[in-house]
Amino acid sequence: MSKIIMLIRSMICLVGRNQLLTAANIAEGDHADGAKSFYADAAITEKFGLVKIGTDVNHIAACGNDEVADGIVLSELTATEITDGLPVAVKLLGAAPGTVLMVASEAIDPTSVDFVCTAASGRVKALPAGSGTYYIVGKPITAASVAGDVIEVIPCVPTQRVVE
Repeated sequence: MSKIIMLIRSMICLVGRNQLLTAANIAEGDHADGAKSFYADAAITEKFGLVKIGTDVNHIAACGNDEVADGIVLSELTATEITDGLPVAVKLLGAAPGTVLMVASEAIDPTSVDFVCTAASGRVKALPAGSGTYYIVGKPITAASVAGDVIEVIPCVPTQRVVE
């Protein structure tokens, strides 16, 4: 907050005290850090879980097995917090810079797994070799020993992969 006040004071000094300083809200709808606030349709019980657009464009829900994910939830949210109208921050896949954390649904070895894709309950799994339609969300760079481990992933825009 003090940085904002200092910035405004310096702008007034540059413009002059007797001149009008105008500003425009040009960042509306712009999320330069790749994170956006949403409301949750249900309790979020696991930090770093994959989420998708929920009941409307302002709400999110946990991403299911082989569904298209929109982002990664950055905190947990209880049912009471949802009732109180508290939002939750979501890192948007394909928009957030750097690596991200995700929750594994199984053991994942980054030396033998090229990609991770959506799994049940907002988790990720290794891209299966069996036939099906999957949605790749990134490349793992750390290992998961068991389900529930948090892994580091190089994210991507969710990409459909059909295995026959």
